[in-house]
Amino acid sequence: DGMRIPAFLTLPFGYRRGIDAPLPTMIQPHGGPWGRNDTSWGGGDVPVTQYFASRGFAVLQPQFRGSTGWGNQLWRAGDAQWGLSMQDDKDDGLAWLVTQGIADPDRAMIYGFSYGGFAAMAAAVRPDSPYRCAISGAGVASLERLGTLWRQNFIQRRTQGVTVRGMDPLEHASEANIPILLYHGDYDQTAEMWHSEHFASALRAAGKDVQFVTIPEMPHGALTPAMRRREFELIEGYIRGTCGILY
Repeated sequence: DGMRIPAFLTLPFGYRRGIDAPLPTMIQPHGGPWGRNDTSWGGGDVPVTQYFASRGFAVLQPQFRGSTGWGNQLWRAGDAQWGLSMQDDKDDGLAWLVTQGIADPDRAMIYGFSYGGFAAMAAAVRPDSPYRCAISGAGVASLERLGTLWRQNFIQRRTQGVTVRGMDPLEHASEANIPILLYHGDYDQTAEMWHSEHFASALRAAGKDVQFVTIPEMPHGALTPAMRRREFELIEGYIRGTCGILY
């Protein structure tokens, strides 16, 4: 539709664009969705970005509609577009990388945490997904449930709660067309583990390829090196195994 979407692209050290072969690729949407990425080490997404770039992945962090810090137009364009045009921005990022000769379209996947986890769930159920697999950490599967909880707080109801509308992954579980890994901390009070549990159940009932893993005592994000290590083991093991992306 002509809207320009900013993004951060992290490439393996020494990669020569136009000379080296296209790379396995990870699309990594940030949480929020009212948030953004930057290049500082302190952000929660950065360890994953650097980890997989160091293992030969091109990692794209699209600043999709609904991201903050890029102007009011981009921010408000995400209202009521969960799983719709917000999701198009991630897929278009992958398509752009393919046209640039950077991404191997047969070795692309999507990973995200929190809202990014929702985006991974949405990617799994949208028609003709361009990814080999999806990985969702602490994701939200039901927009109806999320919106209801957010509307309990007056300020959140009047600001962000009214924007939570779009395509609900839980309602479309039977349409999943790629494998997905779901993981969630059982101490999470920000995004209830209910979402991953119910999405996994709906996918299994429909005969879809899903794995669901609980990380004990983890809240909404890894607090200890052991929790972060467990995340990396899960993600990398799934990419190499079920997803079948070798690097």
